[in-house]
Formats: sequence, structure tokens, C-alpha cells
Amino acid sequence: LIKRWGDNMAKLPIAKNDFKGIRIACVGDSLTYGTTLLKRKRDCYPSRLQRILGEDYDVLNMGFAGHTVNPYCDKYWAKEDVVNLLEDYRPDYIIFMLGTNDSREHNWTDAKTFEKEYKRLINFFKSFSNKPCIIAMTCPQVFWDKKLLDINLDILSQIVDIQRKVLSENKIPCLDIYELTKNREDLYSPDLVHFNPKGAKFVAFNVYYKIIE
Repeated sequence: LIKRWGDNMAKLPIAKNDFKGIRIACVGDSLTYGTTLLKRKRDCYPSRLQRILGEDYDVLNMGFAGHTVNPYCDKYWAKEDVVNLLEDYRPDYIIFMLGTNDSREHNWTDAKTFEKEYKRLINFFKSFSNKPCIIAMTCPQVFWDKKLLDINLDILSQIVDIQRKVLSENKIPCLDIYELTKNREDLYSPDLVHFNPKGAKFVAFNVYYKIIE
């Protein structure tokens, strides 16, 4: 977790480190960031979650397009600057949805590597001194693959199985978004990879119900 922030990284969000209420960090990739949404800042799932929860909460969007669990990829999520940002923010909740980009054939190493690095990220989140509540989501379904992003649907299925296993072993609350988005193409933008506004709202409400249960 010590790689430096590269030129291919998106701009870091501004964190409200002095916020006195409950802080929520949404960790992820373009599905969290809100890629393809025309009104991304309003319609991405972290923004919708913010509106559902209200002013006693601060929701930080830490989704970065193209980023991976695998540190051997160019766009590794846990580079130094973002790790420092997350640690300084001291979230009460970490909402974690990452792994779809690892199913892209040019990013994939093997199942053993993914499991090792997924566990490593979970252990990093668990190491925070303030002991945030971690809520993890499996990767959602993808209905379009090689022609767009060289996503391999068989690899994606392997990744989801690993996520379920690791989260169960570590007793991390899990939202099985892969199962929840089965046959739900209506939740997706025309690329059938990213969420449309309806899909972002769907994710936000599922996270909300998990937080308050």
C-alpha cells in the first residue's frame, strides 16, 4: 500500500476532515465515481447516499475510474496519496466495491493473487485505529464484455466467488450486488457496464439499508 499516485490517476476528492458527524468513505472504481452519468456529481451512488442519510453524515466519493485491487496494474487503487487521504479522513464507515477492473484480461494475474490482494485491502481497512465499520459489495453484473473493456465474464465470476469467500471468512458485512443485479439490465447505462441513475439509486438504497440494519 505504498505506491505513489501516478499521472493516470483522477483528481483526489476534497475530504471534510473536520466534519463532526458520521463520515462514510465509498471506496471503488468508475462504478462508484459515476462514469457515464450525465449529472455525475448529483446522480452517482455516493451522492445519492448522502441525500438519503442527511446532514448528520458526510459521504466521500473515493471511486477512481479503471482502478484495481491488483497492485501490479497501472491503476492500482491503494496508492500512497489516496491511502493518506483515507487515513486522514478517519471514516466511521468504509463502503467497499472494487474488483470489476481486475476482470479485464490485461489486468488479470490469477485467482491466488487477487485473493491475496483483496485480503490485504480488507486488513488495511481493519487496521484503522478508530475501527470503522466495513461494508463490502461484490462486483455487480456486467452485460457486455470484450468488445468494450476486454472484461472476461468468467474471470468476473471467479472474482465474485473469491469476494464472497474472503468476506465471509473475515465476517465483513456483504452486499451481494452481483446477485442483486442479475437480469437487471434496466439498471445500466447503454454500455451495460456502468450504472444509470436508476442503478446508482438502487445501489445507494441497498447501502443505506445495510448501514441502518
